[in-house]
Amino acid sequence: MIRWTTDPRRVAIVASVVLLAVIGGLLVAARVTASNQRANAAPYKAPPRVVQEQAAASQAQAPRPPMRADPVNRQRVVNGPNGTQRTTGTAEITLTFDDGPSQFTDQVLDMLKESGIKAMFCVIGSQVRTHASQMRRIVAEGHTLCNHTWNHDFQLSERKPEDIVKDLVRTNDAIHTVVPNAPIRYFRNPGGNFNHRTVSVAQGLGMVPLYWSIDSRDWESKDSKKICDQVDGGAHPGAIVLLHDGGGDRKETLKALKTILPFLKERYQFVAAP
Repeated sequence: MIRWTTDPRRVAIVASVVLLAVIGGLLVAARVTASNQRANAAPYKAPPRVVQEQAAASQAQAPRPPMRADPVNRQRVVNGPNGTQRTTGTAEITLTFDDGPSQFTDQVLDMLKESGIKAMFCVIGSQVRTHASQMRRIVAEGHTLCNHTWNHDFQLSERKPEDIVKDLVRTNDAIHTVVPNAPIRYFRNPGGNFNHRTVSVAQGLGMVPLYWSIDSRDWESKDSKKICDQVDGGAHPGAIVLLHDGGGDRKETLKALKTILPFLKERYQFVAAP
């Protein structure tokens, strides 16, 4: 039989014990409930807007991959005067046409297309806009472009380096106004008058200074047979052949090409120089 007491102190002690027991039970129950809720809850998913903002921030902070230069398809050969390239470095040969574009360029392109030959065109910057259609055709038909200065300055190598830079950049800019993004990987000094200044400036602008190993001398000859003899007699594996599609009357060059192209095609493979 339980005996109840009326002693106030004992009543207070009993009440305190009961209250503490109740509070302890409530805390245990709360912990168990919270634990069960966490176990059964679905994983947190951020709102779509937050996900997008986090992704954008991550991309902005991520390091950018290093810039890469255009792939080089063949080893560059430095075997010409003043550190220039005068052969292809392979058994293939390259035909180069200087001082255009001009009214003769389309006929040269027609003959190359008929023969299935790709070539290089060393163009004069001041003539590009006037002959924009020929420039677009050169690029569209897979030929290679070469910077041949703004106005064929024979004294370019005697200029100050900053003036040489301006000339070559002006020429490249003119080319790109007509054929945007077309690669211009080569530079040829007018008359082949290279020196350390023009070579270093061209290389600094990412262009290979290009010489030649066979001079057709079509720039002085008025006889197509002599032009043919110059090319045919000097032909060899790896040759870079100097011809012209501008800079004067090129009717004799066109006549000579009718013989030169089939003669060389029977003996060599052609490359437009990458």
